[in-house]
Amino acid sequence: MKERTRKLLTRFSSVNSFLTYEDLSKEFSISERTVRNELVLINNYLTEKNYPTIMTARGKGLKLTLSDKEREKLLLRIGDDRETDYYRPDERFLALLLDIVNPSNTTILYEMEKKLLVSKSTLDEDMRKLRFYLKDHDISVVSLPKQGVVLQGDERSIRSMLYGVITSMTDIDNLMSFQNTEAAIPILDQLVLSYLDLEVLQIISKNYDEILEKSMVEINYVYRNQVILFLGIWIRRLQEGNILYESVKSHNWIKDCPTETFVDGICKEFDLELPLNECEYITQTIESFNPKDMNNSVDWITAQLLAIQLIEHVEKLTGIPFSQREEDLYEGLYKHITGLLSRAKNNIQASNPLKETIKDSYAEIYQAVTCFKRQIEDYTKKPLSEDEIGFLTVYFSTSASWMKQEQRYVFQAIVLCNHGISTGKLLAANLKEHFNIDIVAVLSSHELAFIDKLDVDLVFTTIPIDYQKKPLLVLNPILRESDKKEIKEFLLKNKNKRRIISNKFDATSLMQDVLALIIESGGRITKESYQRVEETFKEHHLKINTREIQPMLQDILKQSNILLNQECGDWKEAITKVAEILVSDAVIEESYITAMIKSVEEFGPYIVVGKHLALAHARPEDGVNKLGISVLTLKNPVYFGNPDNDPVRIVFCLAAVDSYSHLNVMKNLIDLINDEEKVNRLIAVQDIDMFNNVLYGSEKNKLEEERFS
Repeated sequence: MKERTRKLLTRFSSVNSFLTYEDLSKEFSISERTVRNELVLINNYLTEKNYPTIMTARGKGLKLTLSDKEREKLLLRIGDDRETDYYRPDERFLALLLDIVNPSNTTILYEMEKKLLVSKSTLDEDMRKLRFYLKDHDISVVSLPKQGVVLQGDERSIRSMLYGVITSMTDIDNLMSFQNTEAAIPILDQLVLSYLDLEVLQIISKNYDEILEKSMVEINYVYRNQVILFLGIWIRRLQEGNILYESVKSHNWIKDCPTETFVDGICKEFDLELPLNECEYITQTIESFNPKDMNNSVDWITAQLLAIQLIEHVEKLTGIPFSQREEDLYEGLYKHITGLLSRAKNNIQASNPLKETIKDSYAEIYQAVTCFKRQIEDYTKKPLSEDEIGFLTVYFSTSASWMKQEQRYVFQAIVLCNHGISTGKLLAANLKEHFNIDIVAVLSSHELAFIDKLDVDLVFTTIPIDYQKKPLLVLNPILRESDKKEIKEFLLKNKNKRRIISNKFDATSLMQDVLALIIESGGRITKESYQRVEETFKEHHLKINTREIQPMLQDILKQSNILLNQECGDWKEAITKVAEILVSDAVIEESYITAMIKSVEEFGPYIVVGKHLALAHARPEDGVNKLGISVLTLKNPVYFGNPDNDPVRIVFCLAAVDSYSHLNVMKNLIDLINDEEKVNRLIAVQDIDMFNNVLYGSEKNKLEEERFS
């Protein structure tokens, strides 16, 4: 079977939906006539192998209807039906790489020519491509006496490179599903399994499922097989004597967790005795594939900043009101980004087999997320892959899908009719019944002046009028079928005028209104009264998004927690001074200050989140008693070591008790991070009242400040 024919048949065998000649022509860059010719060959092949043939359904397209078992067998057979035994370029690349990386082989290039059945010039070109690829991973290919061709580079880089190559060239899920046989296994998968050993992967799989399920941990099946594959590479490299030798501080190791238990079990299973840094390395790598909450990651504040900014960014670019489902969307993004940041530190790229489908199906959202990649790369210092962009897109597309179920689109319109008020109302009723149109008013031709005063999108009229400010359609007073078709085309042409109307009852908004009424009536909201209102809503089965009624920055930043124009010798003193206010208020313990300083010493100046601005923080378990925040401005700037945002002139200290109660505070701080002018004004302020005016104020406050300066 020719390569093009094989690819077309694989396409039909991989989907259970209709494909058109036009789609296939574009996808494979061939003419529709060529597609038809190929289908004749494919159907002959299917008939010969006793499979159903590809059938045509009028108005729908082409489809190959198979049972799951037939589909699985056919896909395996397709991979095996090749015209020759020659390796294709991608197969030669993988075969060459795995031969070189395998220490049990002595790779001699002229011997590889025979093994791969290629000429010297072809192998030279293959080696050139391999060297070019490895260069991006800081790995070189060298020839050594008696050892042949070998790889030289950092062990972490070699492991990550192997993982990246295998995930990009094979279907991991299929790889894990093969039994202990090489029959009907595609060449690429055979090469991988000959290097990693299927039995080893199956042992890892068994331990992974058993230990994590017994530990009541939610297994992330999106990443499960990727973790198992990486572990297979890790074990193979360890067994060959390739161990990380750099010194790693032991307190980073995630101890007493299911992952540690799992790693211990794997070590016993394969009789591995590991140094502490290897245990820490593999534990953190596995954890990076699992969405995590703040208690498991030093990057929790960074992840929150990025999640909030990403939601605002995508909402702005797409016009989709994602803030309406912010609770679920934020939680998914935050946990995913935490894992993403961790993977970047370990130089691991998650594989997303559906990225092309996601890119095509949700093009607008995918493009919007892509436009945000630089902000993420500023933190990771690594390119953001299309795989990760695809994962992030899914969170948004899921929210958008839910919103569509909770919302409807409507046009707001008026009706102009000179045939009497009853006829006009009948036309209005018909428009509302058959289409998503809300009629705001029924007017006569003498009332044209009112159109500009009404909040409407469209004008429907039974009389021709000269009006060009809004889209207009002339109709018969009594709608005919031809009118309905014309209306459909008119609405489609003006679909950008639609409005989103929510079908969802907003209990959160109702509760906020109730609380506002209590205040307006002279009452006072206390913790107890708030809890009673909340319980009343719950008793009536009304779900409240508590994050929407969380405290703002001005609610928790007390006057006494603002220090201006302070002198500090270095960044450690600045953190200590801004945090000591919270210690005196029993918001945090002294241990929290130690944890913040230690974290910067170990992980670098990641707390410098904006130009001249640092957000000092540690994890809740490091000594937080309650939610709190403090701030100081510096007379002389200090340097944290951040090349983009140093020197620092303002330091906030955040004490958070959980992942969510401070989110509105984070939104306030993001606004500040994005407003360098406001930061500069805060630095210059000498008075606490003026500091608050600038921090929370409007343009009016700004003018007052300038008047008194």
